Amino acid sequence: MKPNQLHAFVAVVEQMSIRAAARVLGISQPAVTKIVRELEREVGAPLVERSVKGVRLTEFGRAFAPRARLLLADMQRARDEITQIRDGATGSISIAVSASFALTVLPAAFKDFHTRLPAVDVQFSEAVLPWMLARLRDGYLDFAVAHVVPGKLDPQFEAIELFPVQLVVGLRERHPLRASRSLMDLYEAEWILPGDDHDQRGSDSVAPLFMPLGLPPPTRVIQGQSVTVALGLVGHMDLIGLFVEPLVKLTFKRHGIRRVDIQETLPTLNVCVIKRKGQLLTPAAQHFVECVQRASVAATAG
Repeated sequence: MKPNQLHAFVAVVEQMSIRAAARVLGISQPAVTKIVRELEREVGAPLVERSVKGVRLTEFGRAFAPRARLLLADMQRARDEITQIRDGATGSISIAVSASFALTVLPAAFKDFHTRLPAVDVQFSEAVLPWMLARLRDGYLDFAVAHVVPGKLDPQFEAIELFPVQLVVGLRERHPLRASRSLMDLYEAEWILPGDDHDQRGSDSVAPLFMPLGLPPPTRVIQGQSVTVALGLVGHMDLIGLFVEPLVKLTFKRHGIRRVDIQETLPTLNVCVIKRKGQLLTPAAQHFVECVQRASVAATAG
């Protein structure tokens, strides 16, 4: 299995067109077709089928596509590691972080890292957990930093715990339920939640809040994949938001949101460094993780 075969197949998968894949790769359409056919002979199964609408993946192609992306990402990561060992502090890493971590611990961690390894190119993404896990699974990220429900992380990933954060309820300053002091008062309201599992419904995400009260999850839940969107909507509509505590001081006032001090105890999440299980980080990525750990200790101590 050769790199050019994987590149051609992944290009076809991403473009869903032989012509577009050829344009991206800078080679002819017959060349793309030939390379993909060589790959199919090597794996012993058809991966791509032509149709009047272009191409479509076979059952084998759909199963092989994430593996092909991961193989390419790991090959690039291996080249980066060799370069870093041979030439010193160079190369590149790709990291995803949560919104609250980006606004709190990340600046100190990156300053520490950049001071020590200024030649390393770092690509940041701000995202929620489902997006991070998908990109980690495909090999696009070296690691991620996110809030994780204890014991709920998929076993194909591993986590390094940094510090705990409390969940809080937020709503707009003039919300009709702003004087509420119990989740019972908020049960019938409409909720908006950044999801922590792309296969879950929004109501499942808020279920742990209401199970101790003997209630099923609320039926009126908007599922979102952006903390920024949730903050904006909660600040302008009669929605109930669930956020991590660091965002209270950082963003609530700016968005016109108030914290609701309810009598029930809300779940605690763990802020964690997440990577694929068994994945070996490059020297630069490992060094960044160590900077994140030091900055996290300093932040929680202060």
